[in-house]
Amino acid sequence: MNNNLHKNPQLSTNINKNPRILLVEDDMVYGNIVKKNLEEVGYRVEHCFDGQQGWEKFQQTRYDLCLVDIVLPKMNGFELAHEIRKKTTLTPIFFFSSERTMDGDRMGGFDLGADGYLVKPFSLPELQYRILSFLKWTRPIKTELLIGHSFGQFIFHYRKLKVYDKDITGAIGKISPTEAKVLRYFFSRPNIIIKRDELLLKVWGKDDFYSSRTMDVFLGKVRKQLKIEPRIELETIHNVGIRLNVPEDLKVEKITIPLNNSML
Repeated sequence: MNNNLHKNPQLSTNINKNPRILLVEDDMVYGNIVKKNLEEVGYRVEHCFDGQQGWEKFQQTRYDLCLVDIVLPKMNGFELAHEIRKKTTLTPIFFFSSERTMDGDRMGGFDLGADGYLVKPFSLPELQYRILSFLKWTRPIKTELLIGHSFGQFIFHYRKLKVYDKDITGAIGKISPTEAKVLRYFFSRPNIIIKRDELLLKVWGKDDFYSSRTMDVFLGKVRKQLKIEPRIELETIHNVGIRLNVPEDLKVEKITIPLNNSML
């Protein structure tokens, strides 16, 4: 592990209050290095040494992100992730894996709802950046109201219900209020698997059969809206959920206004 920490101010965890991380790593030395490094930049880290202890801690405390080794005593990382995902789909989970981890095992982890892998040995700055890239979506600053997303050449404006091309004057398309809700939910959580029942409750407020059929219709409409940017894909993962796939080189930015804006 590269333990050279570059004091980059962009690494400061000023996303609301200090985020809380659950670290489940049975290697005491390795885990302590990770814990100390993350605490130095402002995270609150709970370090557990086996999967059973990690699960007990998760049930007692709200965590903003989980870092889980795959090979653990008592309950392995996949089993722990399975229990976490039965409780919530919102908390990001990153697995620590070795080079020996087979591709099939990694795919199994994604099927369980993992959000990513870090292969040992990894650099600590890389770990910090990976954590921040997820927390900026799952813990947005609440002094502002999200009214749109900009991605590459295009803008979805949720208040105006319009689609814009940055090089063209005027709107190039329209979105309905429900399409705006769905787009806003996915763009606020890029590359994170969203379960169907979660989307139903957050957008429609209920998860009955009628709402489920309605959601499928709007997911089709959203996919048509997303065709303006071929690099973005709304992927349905069978028996797992739905994920908005956004490539790393395509920057997604929030368009916000202050919560005390007189227009509200």
